[in-house]
Amino acid sequence: MTIRYLLWAQIESMQRVGYEVHSVCSDGPNGGWLTERGVRVYPVTIRRSISPFSDIIALWKMFRYFRRNKIQIVHTHTPKCSLLGQLAAKLAGVPVIINTIHGFYFHEHMKPWTRRFYIMMEWIAARCSTMILCQNPEDIETAVRLNICKCDNIELLGNGVDLSKFDSKRFNGTFRTAKRCEIGVPKNAIVVGIVGRLVREKGYLELAEAMKKILHTHKDVWLLAIGPEEPEKPDRICADIFSQYSIAERTRWLGPREDISELLACIDIYTLPSWREGFPRSAIEAAAMAVPIVATNIRGCRQVVDDGVNGYLVSPRAVDELAEAIVKLVQNSDLRLRMGKAGYEKARREFDEANVCKIVIDTYRELLCDADRSLKEETRNYSINTTRKSHE
Repeated sequence: MTIRYLLWAQIESMQRVGYEVHSVCSDGPNGGWLTERGVRVYPVTIRRSISPFSDIIALWKMFRYFRRNKIQIVHTHTPKCSLLGQLAAKLAGVPVIINTIHGFYFHEHMKPWTRRFYIMMEWIAARCSTMILCQNPEDIETAVRLNICKCDNIELLGNGVDLSKFDSKRFNGTFRTAKRCEIGVPKNAIVVGIVGRLVREKGYLELAEAMKKILHTHKDVWLLAIGPEEPEKPDRICADIFSQYSIAERTRWLGPREDISELLACIDIYTLPSWREGFPRSAIEAAAMAVPIVATNIRGCRQVVDDGVNGYLVSPRAVDELAEAIVKLVQNSDLRLRMGKAGYEKARREFDEANVCKIVIDTYRELLCDADRSLKEETRNYSINTTRKSHE
């Protein structure tokens, strides 16, 4: 899912310039989709939780695959895959190993020993990296400060979306009305939307409680929730959460969807009350669609939302703050329009996915050239040393 929905633009750019792309990931329903588009898929079971026996098997399989196929670049994503993938690549002698940090898993609200453990995992992974690309500038400062890596081994990648797809100008009022009818939302309702997995850390409990307060006094407000359930996650939330908070009648939970841009065209206010983010793509998509945003004042959200300009930043887990910020936008259509326009302009300045793809391709070329020069230098030194020994 990560490869198809978060990385596909990068993969297409790799293919356009001549790279053969292999996908090493857990098996799933998107494998056939990737294969049809020229990606060689090698399924390896990679559990999200720590599982020593399964992790060793995954490490061994990746090591053998990299060696057998003479892979020249390994580019890893997500915390668990980054650790195992980079270790396997290092052992297999892959010349270029790159890791993209989408957001460190550890954060300031963790228990100290848990936080230290995940920092140590990042430190180990960084010892294998040729280069680390980081989506969030705050994470670069954190990585250097915590001695995870040196400043010359990490560069800013940023994040972005397809601005031609996520553009509110593609959708007129007629489309918006028809789409709302399709998903069962009144055409004149004020719709608050969220896109995210159904887990506690996305702030669903706080949002449900805030919406309960809001719906008590604002009868024209509806909630639109988009995202899959995560039954394997320890902080999973079931879809009946909306019934538990007595907001089900004015909530539409759609599960995972592929028509996100069309659904964002139906939303008046986007919210992301997460406890932890790297660089939230869903918020970028909302900004690009000229939707004002209410998000938590955390790493990642701060990069998308300029407080008071294209939305509001509120404290994590602060239900009253969240409700008050949403109500400000509910009650003022001019404010929604002004903040939405500011988000649209910010997205076009800062969040173009084409720039991200260019950085990735340029990094590949540069590091491959460096690796080639190093190999030639090693070969030359070996030849000189061998010649000296033969003369001796």
